[in-house]
Amino acid sequence: MRVRGVLVKFFSTLSGPARGRAWPRPTLRISVAAGLSAGLILSYKLWLSSRLYPLAPAWPFWRPLPAPFDAVLLVVLLGLLLPIAGVKRPRIFIAVFVLLAVGAAWQDQSRWQPWFYQYLFMLAAIGLAPPERQDAALNTCRLIMASIYVWSGLAKLNPNFVHNTIPFLLEPIHGLALSKLMIAAPILECGVGLGLLIRRFRRPALLFAIGMHVFIMLTIGPLGRHYNSVVWPWNAAMVAFLIILFWRTDNTPRDILWGKNFAFQKVVLILFGIVPALSFFNLWDSYPSFAFYTGNGNSATIYLSDDAFDRLPENLDDYVYEDSPNVNKLSISDWSWGELNVPPYPETRIYRNIGRRVCDVTGDPEDMRLVVQGKLALVESGRQWVYHCSNLRR
Repeated sequence: MRVRGVLVKFFSTLSGPARGRAWPRPTLRISVAAGLSAGLILSYKLWLSSRLYPLAPAWPFWRPLPAPFDAVLLVVLLGLLLPIAGVKRPRIFIAVFVLLAVGAAWQDQSRWQPWFYQYLFMLAAIGLAPPERQDAALNTCRLIMASIYVWSGLAKLNPNFVHNTIPFLLEPIHGLALSKLMIAAPILECGVGLGLLIRRFRRPALLFAIGMHVFIMLTIGPLGRHYNSVVWPWNAAMVAFLIILFWRTDNTPRDILWGKNFAFQKVVLILFGIVPALSFFNLWDSYPSFAFYTGNGNSATIYLSDDAFDRLPENLDDYVYEDSPNVNKLSISDWSWGELNVPPYPETRIYRNIGRRVCDVTGDPEDMRLVVQGKLALVESGRQWVYHCSNLRR
């Protein structure tokens, strides 16, 4: 009972009273700023233009910043997170950060990582809501959180999650005996998102979600696979968000889904609550639909002859493997992980852009092949595309 009382007091300190605040305790924006800072630092090369992995601007006319201005922008973004976390009225700092971060993201679509997308919208909600309406900002952040769990769970309803992702997650903790229980993970994760919306089920959903993030950290963290370090702080931040936003709150589903007089909450409902459904029809990208650790995504590999391989920069040697005599395989996934410390943005247009860049540096070899394997979906499921330098130029 004594331990329970300490935990209740701790959670209450973090979350504060459910209603009636003019401005929330700073724990939410501190957590967002800390998570963003860690993510930016761990993936710092992602935010630089001076790198080998090709940049993919959202529009051809939106040119990436050259060095050293790219590094200056990264330092400015990190510097802005300090007053965002530390001052009482950080709206101007949030506005500047969001504008600069959106500009940086438009310079390279590989920067549209799920954690960055989430953090940015949570910051925008805090900054756009006036001080006397911070309940609207908190409900918007609650909507973001609930939506993430619902769509992430639904995206795991595919055979690849069962056959590939579950063994991958369980092997480091010698938990293969749990594999039958893990088959229910997609439904449980989706249930967490719905449970966070409903007061009656909020506490068990909250506790289950915290346990899920602890489990993820045990499997991919330094005690497990030591894999995907950029999402370690994101998992810690998600636990903090759960406690801050959902512990001892009495907000109704209507409060969270459709609050009054805060237009941005409706924008979030569309982008986080509705539009991700289009990803099942290949009409919306996987990452802003929170399809991660699903075992189901578009993937791509580049095949090169020995002659073309010899013309690649030496720094790419670690990501090229011999497939057969005079056929070498350049792993785009390994390249992205190795240089940027993030997974590749899993969309065909990004892979085509990388293929064009490889054609540029190897002199448009006729035997170069970019093979894109499509994800399982309700339309064009599992389709494969093969590109050569000639049709990548079109």
